[in-house]
Amino acid sequence: MPLESPIQQRFQHVSARTVRFWALIDSGVIALALPFTATLFLSAIYWLNGLLGGEVEVPAFGAIQMFFVNLSGVLVGVWVAARLLMPVGLLAFIDGIGRTVVALLIIWFVLAQQAPPVLWFFVFTEGVGAVAQLRACFATPRG
Repeated sequence: MPLESPIQQRFQHVSARTVRFWALIDSGVIALALPFTATLFLSAIYWLNGLLGGEVEVPAFGAIQMFFVNLSGVLVGVWVAARLLMPVGLLAFIDGIGRTVVALLIIWFVLAQQAPPVLWFFVFTEGVGAVAQLRACFATPRG
């Protein structure tokens, strides 16, 4: 087995349970991976958006938009599998940074592009995941 790099060593104190927990949370997004489940997922998001007083009707998606929805779901599925099979602290760090970027993108889309307000919920979930994992990564290692 190859030696760990200094950056891998920096985060080796992060528990595998932490990495796997957030991977399992993300596993729900795999619903975006298939065209028929993506349509149901988007309908559910717009239904929740309607409860918040926003639009209920899902806009029409062309083939290219649905391709990117499905592609995103597949990539999340691969990322989930990687963290479940190799739950190392470095992946928690990468995921925490990624969640921060995603939360900032969502904020930009809601504020600047008039994306549906239901997306604020995802800012919250991404923020919680980012804080939890980055806090674990930057905690003082025991021992």
